[in-house]
Amino acid sequence: MTDMPTERDLEEVARSREARLQTIINDLVREGGRSQPEVVEALTRAIEAEGLGSRPEPWLDAVADEIAQGNAYIVSAHAAEVTDVPRPSTDVPSETID
Repeated sequence: MTDMPTERDLEEVARSREARLQTIINDLVREGGRSQPEVVEALTRAIEAEGLGSRPEPWLDAVADEIAQGNAYIVSAHAAEVTDVPRPSTDVPSETID
């Protein structure tokens, strides 16, 4: 008889998947030189190759837009912490608006 996965087990699986997805995104940003449609295709292939399942088209389009501009989409805070996210190519000032 196998034990049911605990909530902690499920969270670890989800975090692992997030980190793998973030690594794919990071690698595509570093490669650069692709148009948005080319990034969508490369992103889709890489996600499928990792066995991470499909993503909604609007998500793929939005992430590919950022990658094509040289900016990494951050999947989650955890994924950003455990992977080497490239610095954005667009300098964004940090400011507080009252």
